Amino acid sequence: MMKKLGPSPQFACMGPGKKENRNHSWPATNITDKELRSWPISKYVNLFRSSFHFLSWEYRTFGHLHRTNWEYDNLVSMIVMRDPMGRFLAGGKCGGFQKQIPNDPTNETQDLYWEYANSHCADNFALRVLAPNATCGIDGADTTLACLEGAKALLRRFTFILDQECLNDSMVALGDALHLNITRETFENRHHHHKTHSVLLVRERLGNDTLYEFVRHRFRRDIELYEWSQTQSIVKC
Repeated sequence: MMKKLGPSPQFACMGPGKKENRNHSWPATNITDKELRSWPISKYVNLFRSSFHFLSWEYRTFGHLHRTNWEYDNLVSMIVMRDPMGRFLAGGKCGGFQKQIPNDPTNETQDLYWEYANSHCADNFALRVLAPNATCGIDGADTTLACLEGAKALLRRFTFILDQECLNDSMVALGDALHLNITRETFENRHHHHKTHSVLLVRERLGNDTLYEFVRHRFRRDIELYEWSQTQSIVKC
């Protein structure tokens, strides 16, 4: 979608070496990826703005986002928040589980889903990304209130928060706020015509009430963060 509005890299996980980006202009620089990540945001924006209007960046470790100057005048930031229960069942499962359990649970894969539910990588995923340090969110249901409040503090610094449950309407509202030509016709996310990941449907898809309640309890801080973010979203779904 963003490519329709202005120059942006072809692939979501940015890097000039990505094969999907080889036909796209990339700022000429000899700096390493590690050096680039240590730059102040003003220098970073000045480098990339000449090539792209929209850009995302993938962080491979946790606890770094608080260091960014999100208040920089020439930076507009956006984050899409997602229901942690829906994320648990979504594609792209962490820790190699996507290869083992690419589909919804069956009688044959219940044990693997229990292993996934207890895994380190799935534990309070969004909260861990947004928390002020790398140790937040790894304690399941015992994750502290301080970690939750730290993640909220970071979300308050973003220009826009979008809720994936109504992503189409949120993108239209974002376009209105930024004077971009985004309409329901130009942006249509086929996965979000309806609220297909409702609480009831997630329970049905899991097909195991005990597992469902376990995941909800273990991810309770992540769920609290998502529910709070819904009150801050550009569109209240």
